[in-house]
Amino acid sequence: MKKEKEIASWSRALYLALEENPNKAKDIFQNLEKSLMKKKALIPGIVKKFNRMYEKEKSADLILAREMGESDKKTIKEKIKKSVPQAQMIQEKVDGNLLAGFRLKTKDVLIKASLKDVLQKIKNKTYGHN
Repeated sequence: MKKEKEIASWSRALYLALEENPNKAKDIFQNLEKSLMKKKALIPGIVKKFNRMYEKEKSADLILAREMGESDKKTIKEKIKKSVPQAQMIQEKVDGNLLAGFRLKTKDVLIKASLKDVLQKIKNKTYGHN
């Protein structure tokens, strides 16, 4: 197996093991080290790839129509984390093109909860555009 493929495979396995058993991280890393006894040079690459994979899987962009206070952003982020569990690292941005509301974008989910999106749906239904 080529080095990059091997690193990718081990990184994915590590991610899945930690996702399923987050409280056993120490044991999982010890098992990884034992499994790679003769290939310890791969471990830094595996950890680096794992970190990128984790960030990609757990990150989300919260696009707001306007700047909000810290307490409002905190409340929104807490609700998002409950409704969209994979969105654990939320980066907020402001997009002045949104009239009101927000959009949430993760690797697999796009939630359009802005006034602009609602008006676009109404326009499409009214004029028969899909």
